[in-house]
Amino acid sequence: MAKIDLVKRPYLHSPRHLLRYVFFTEMQVEQAAKILNALMDNDNKVPDSEWEDKFLLSSRGLYVKVMRKLRDVGLVEKELGNYKLSKTFADALSKIATKWYELLEGYQEGDRDIRF
Repeated sequence: MAKIDLVKRPYLHSPRHLLRYVFFTEMQVEQAAKILNALMDNDNKVPDSEWEDKFLLSSRGLYVKVMRKLRDVGLVEKELGNYKLSKTFADALSKIATKWYELLEGYQEGDRDIRF
């Protein structure tokens, strides 16, 4: 899975701020925003054959890098030849949070066999 920057006090005043925790550069954030906005503007369904018309911001290389990461973290998925927004990202974060709480509870209840 791709690395995501996590902070104690996330700054999420707009949906675009979320992308800054996933991508390293502002150009990557811009490219990701273009892809996500295109999916929203097209009823969450864009055929993979239309990637150049709908998603391309400045270069094929930037698009490929950003789309790969969007798919790796679970924000976008490809199904039956169409790209669409995905719930996988939220599901994965929920599972991580649940597991962390379980570890903390076990430790607080005296389990000292927990090792990382």
